[in-house]
Amino acid sequence: MKITEIGEFGFIDAIKDDTLFAPESVVIGIGDDGAVYKTTDGMEQVAVIDTMVENSHFIIGTTASWYDVGYKAVASNLSDIAAMGAVPTHLVLSTAISPQMEVEDLISLYRGIKDICRTYQVNILGGDTVMSKEGLVITVAAFGEIEKTKAICRSGAKVGDIVAVSHCLGDSGAGLDVLLTRHAGYERLKRTHQFPVPQISLGRLLVEYHAHSLNDISDGLASEANEIAKASKVRLLLQKDRIPCSEELRAWSAETGKDIWTYVFNGGEDYELIFTIGTADFARLQRVYPEITMIGAVIAGEPGVYVQDGALQYQVLPSGWNHFSEEKR
Repeated sequence: MKITEIGEFGFIDAIKDDTLFAPESVVIGIGDDGAVYKTTDGMEQVAVIDTMVENSHFIIGTTASWYDVGYKAVASNLSDIAAMGAVPTHLVLSTAISPQMEVEDLISLYRGIKDICRTYQVNILGGDTVMSKEGLVITVAAFGEIEKTKAICRSGAKVGDIVAVSHCLGDSGAGLDVLLTRHAGYERLKRTHQFPVPQISLGRLLVEYHAHSLNDISDGLASEANEIAKASKVRLLLQKDRIPCSEELRAWSAETGKDIWTYVFNGGEDYELIFTIGTADFARLQRVYPEITMIGAVIAGEPGVYVQDGALQYQVLPSGWNHFSEEKR
């Protein structure tokens, strides 16, 4: 059945149930001109927005299913919430849909949206649907909250800080290549690309343990590290041999001859966190959250990011994923 056969309101009726996972904060949800929700005393609100475009950010049947697209559209927004140290609470979304799209595929898309929202107790408050002639476009606006004055920005890095990251880097970019080549193996890499995990719990711990700056790695380590250096007016010196990489990434790079560091610095969509923090606070944090790695330090100097590779030191420019470059993903 095509979307044209049930129309916009028939589609809304088909997906509007099971959208509130923390209903105590919702006054009016789906079904009116606008949603109304209650905010928490002593908290400030965080708002983020992101868009995914078919055949640019995903290729159905090759890099993603419709379920995957729905899940990832929300995950990328929740990662931005995590990168402020906040707790996600609500979202609204807009979908531009081809009139030839199957209703079953749209239901699958929204099942992915609902499943990740259920996991993180995020309410779906409503949205909009319009027609697209060029494939599906989905835009998600997510909202969160954080204690007043506690939001962690990119601009707070201090000379003497440790630079650290969560988990492993480069898996998502490699996972994309695995999917594009239709390779049967490397399930970790593929899953990392299709089902990124927003680092919300770590973001909250970074508030508790007084991190000075924070960014999520959506466009590659080089880009995100440079954003911190520029915003904070500091220099980051990264130790190449400290940057954590998974065994699957090493195996894929060895099998294909592709440079592992291209994935790490420029691959993007890992949705891990990069942060700067005092030495003592890092040690305390690592005891309760061991899946973090010190990869460098904040030092004095002209703003920028430099990598120490043995005896060689060189600058790394912000050359990650660029939505307006000539190169297509």
